[in-house]
Amino acid sequence: MLITLTTDFGTSDWFVGSMKGVISGIAPATRIIDITHKVPPGDLVDGAFALAASAPYFPAGTIHIAVVDPGVGSARRAITLRTQRAIFIGPDNGVLSWALREEQIEEVRILNNENWFLKPVSHTFHGRDIFAPAAAHLAAGARFDEAGDPTEDFVRLPWPEVTEGENEMRGEVIYIDRFGNAISNLPASSFPPELLASSDITATCGGPPAPMRHCYTDVHPGKPVAILGSSGLLELAINGDDFAEQNGIEVGAPVYARW
Repeated sequence: MLITLTTDFGTSDWFVGSMKGVISGIAPATRIIDITHKVPPGDLVDGAFALAASAPYFPAGTIHIAVVDPGVGSARRAITLRTQRAIFIGPDNGVLSWALREEQIEEVRILNNENWFLKPVSHTFHGRDIFAPAAAHLAAGARFDEAGDPTEDFVRLPWPEVTEGENEMRGEVIYIDRFGNAISNLPASSFPPELLASSDITATCGGPPAPMRHCYTDVHPGKPVAILGSSGLLELAINGDDFAEQNGIEVGAPVYARW
């Protein structure tokens, strides 16, 4: 069995190691893979995108834990969702929701089986005391319906709207990677195939228009470029530099694609 971890815990403290210790104590044969622990503290959108961008590339049956949890210890629920391909575990604050946009959800349960929790449950570390042991019990063969009470609803972060006009689409930046590339919500499937083949598309986000090309080095160093990145979304970059920093771009900035 495979469990992934996506958190905002960083790597300088003991938090991630403690979660792995709990999992290993309950389900020692389980493999644990880190997606990232560098989500900015409390940034649900960043965490949701990281999980959504990576989850499809794991084998069927994987259990994904995502802990970006500014409401830890409050009345927010802990949940687990089972889809046709995977199980997702985390706080019910939307951090799981983008990964579920293309999934067929089969069952949703509130994590309230206290027999699975570490005791006492900390008010500040549900990653260790609730989410990690729940994932480990499922990895060790526990039935999904033992996790807790069924529910029909869960919190969904809104996916920014894509608006289309004549020879234009408008979206917004939803993620900025460590290279400063600004990833938008404009999917490759929105562009007419003949336009993608002709490279007649330009994209704008806080700076001069960037031509659509296949890779970063299809423009001269220091020049902006728009590409369809590995996530299947349009992103804006500078060959050899930081697009977001150079143009003062933050998540939520408008992106225009024109042809």
